[in-house]
Parts: sequence; C-alpha cells; structure tokens
Amino acid sequence: METVQKTNKQEEIIRHAMNGDRDAFAMLIEENYNRIYAISWKFSGVKEDAEDIAQDVVIKLARVLRSYRFESAFTTWLYRLTVNTAKDYLRSKNRHTTREMPLKEEIIAIAVAPQDKKLEINEILMEVDKLPAKQREVIILVCWEGFNHKEAAEILGCAETTVSWRLYEARKRLAKLSGGDE
Repeated sequence: METVQKTNKQEEIIRHAMNGDRDAFAMLIEENYNRIYAISWKFSGVKEDAEDIAQDVVIKLARVLRSYRFESAFTTWLYRLTVNTAKDYLRSKNRHTTREMPLKEEIIAIAVAPQDKKLEINEILMEVDKLPAKQREVIILVCWEGFNHKEAAEILGCAETTVSWRLYEARKRLAKLSGGDE
C-alpha cells in the first residue's frame, strides 16, 4: 500500500513538473539527484565529469520531461536519459584523450571492507574498465545498479537478448582477463 501511495505521489509531482511547476521540478531533482550522480560517476569515474554529466542531465530533464509518457517506471526513463547523456559527454570529451580509470580510488576508500577485500575490489574494477563500452554499460546497470535484463534493455535501447549476450561476453572476458578458465 505504501509503495502505491509513493508511486501516486511521484506521478503527481512529475505531472506538476511537466506543467511548469518549478517547486515540483525541484522536488523531482532532489528525489533523484543522487541516482543521477551515481550513474554519471560510474560511467565517467571522475568526480568533475560526473558533476558535469549530472548537471547536463538536469538541464536535459527540464527540456524533455514532457516527453515522458508513463509507459515505464520514471527511474528507468531517467536512467536512460542519464546513460545517454553520459555516453554523449564521454564521447565528446574523449575524442582526443585517453579515458581515465573509473571507479578506482573513491570506491576503494568508501568500501567498508577489510584491507584484503579492498585490493580484490580494486582488481575487479580495473578489469571491468578494460571491457568494451557496451559490455561495461551492461555490467554497471545489471551488476552494480541491480536492474534486470529487461530494464537494462529499456535503458540502453536494445533487445533483452542483447543485454544477456553482452553480459555473457563481459563475464567471459572478465574470466580471461583475471586468469580464470574459459
């Protein structure tokens, strides 16, 4: 019952924001900013870039919110907007530069784990960074963000089977990179 009330309240806020209510838009951003920033940071791995991407998402959201049709969960729609914005940002930024290592020092510092586990996490993150972009995207959405294959497919704008295949390939590649069998 509480989930239904929360969903109805969020839908009401979205509808008000779509109609130009600035307070409702501010509430929508406040409710979702951490989610926007987290996915931006996971794609960029650089605090300043994540902040720029998140800011771009907020600006785009103001422009395109009226195109949201309530056909999928708002968070799924917002993730897709964020992922696309992050990809565009990184594509334009990285045309002539090499990509910095994402998800390294900050996650290790934040992780509440024994020192030996922090080293293991660091190694995993370094291996994930070696994956092709489309496989890395699937790993981020499915393994780190907890989306199922159908939701990840919706966010990435591809078929569910494509997500499954990319995840399979990513896992196979990670096993090879880490010296595992396969």
